[in-house]
Amino acid sequence: MIRLRATAGPALLSLALALTFTAQVQADSFKPFTADTFAAIKQEFAGREFLLGLWSVDCPPCLVELEMMGSILQANPDLPFVLISTDPLQDRESAYEFLEDFGLQDFPSYMFADSFTERLRFSIDPAWFGELPRSYFFDTQHSMQSHSGIMTRELLQDWFQRELKNL
Repeated sequence: MIRLRATAGPALLSLALALTFTAQVQADSFKPFTADTFAAIKQEFAGREFLLGLWSVDCPPCLVELEMMGSILQANPDLPFVLISTDPLQDRESAYEFLEDFGLQDFPSYMFADSFTERLRFSIDPAWFGELPRSYFFDTQHSMQSHSGIMTRELLQDWFQRELKNL
């Protein structure tokens, strides 16, 4: 939040308000992830492969993975990638800053929108107990492959079965 003294000029106050509004709009680009959202994501990618990445602002290995994915996706922007932050919606500004830092702000992003996180995790994968980072690859038939821990370039290449470009 930007705080200014009451003695600040009108132009400076207008700029501060505009920046605050812009930051809020950007942070609001997260879609709420509910127990029904995963089915809608799969429907959106019907007949197409995609990668789902789960992360949190409080997970240092997640940030390592986000940085790597940002680099890979900068060179391969056609890779279908969906992000889900397991953080509550009230942390959306912090989460958006991380996505922006790693160049991932334009990819579809969701945030957990239910305090009953077990239900949300179960909607994705009943065998997932919350470890992060967590990745899921869905082939064109939507057969699912999962990975816990930091994603590797080699695993992505195996999953997508195509040569990934380097920066």
